[in-house]
Amino acid sequence: MTKVTMMRREIDEIPVAAARLYKDDAQAEFAQVAARIIARDPAVVLTIARGSSDHAATCLKYATEILMGIPVASLGPSVASIYGGALHLQQGVTIAISQSGRSLDLVSATEACAAGGAEAVVLTNNPDSPLGLSSRSTVDLRAGPEKAVAATKSFVNSVLAGLWLLAHWRNDANLKDALRAMPERFEAAKSVEWNALSADLARIDRLFVLGRGPGLGVAGEVALKAMELCKIQASGYSAAEVLHGPARVLTAGFPVLALGGHAEPGLSQALEKLASQGAYLIAEPGIASPAEETPVARLLDRLVQLVPIYYALEAAARARGSDPDRPEFLSKETVTM
Repeated sequence: MTKVTMMRREIDEIPVAAARLYKDDAQAEFAQVAARIIARDPAVVLTIARGSSDHAATCLKYATEILMGIPVASLGPSVASIYGGALHLQQGVTIAISQSGRSLDLVSATEACAAGGAEAVVLTNNPDSPLGLSSRSTVDLRAGPEKAVAATKSFVNSVLAGLWLLAHWRNDANLKDALRAMPERFEAAKSVEWNALSADLARIDRLFVLGRGPGLGVAGEVALKAMELCKIQASGYSAAEVLHGPARVLTAGFPVLALGGHAEPGLSQALEKLASQGAYLIAEPGIASPAEETPVARLLDRLVQLVPIYYALEAAARARGSDPDRPEFLSKETVTM
């Protein structure tokens, strides 16, 4: 019998982890932090993150810009931690995202932004970490202990926590209802077929993962996991951006996994072009999708789709002779400057 990995157990826990975010204590936290954002009336939002957390930040960038009309940019943490740059953010909000909260560059950047006048928000699975303690507006991701090196449930809860903040910021009843439905959707996604995807991931050595809009961060997350778990040389790209040069290499059976299929505007046209020049289009896992077709609804679809994709990546890693819990040369907590 195959041993159940920590990663597999943590993927299984995604529905329960997501449900913790609409418990009373979590909702009170979201409401309190959202009230501080509203009071600041920000002209700009900056995200501070690395790795999987930075892909979660990309999802939130698009969602915030679409729903709030406020520009969002990614801040390079080294601007503060290495180069000592002073930031002027009297009308700004920063959102730092980290599973462990222990990376010193994220702490330095968050503190520098607060010193420059920003309302500094932290989303972390470890509120007692240096990053969590650096801000009065810290939100506990409530993903529960995550021991496998590859973040799964903490990535999902990072995106959901950011969307819950937006829902309170906008007082958006429809978004709140959609978020409350996510645990049930994640549970249903655990039975979605992923064996064909896993077989492809077990044999390929290169991959482009395509997304669009809010789902672009999920595409980046899948590419990152393909690299760290399966040693696949992978890149996450916008379905529009890929046509501005990278499409040149997508010939002769080059594998492409597109998330969103025909749902995302422009994605199906890009896929038709790539298929015509010889790219190998990997079938994405199919999921049940609500009738609503807003950009944020499609982002939630991509999060649901991550459940079978995570399962496929975990199985492919084992098929390739790798340990998905402890990928070679990587550690759970990455501390950078």
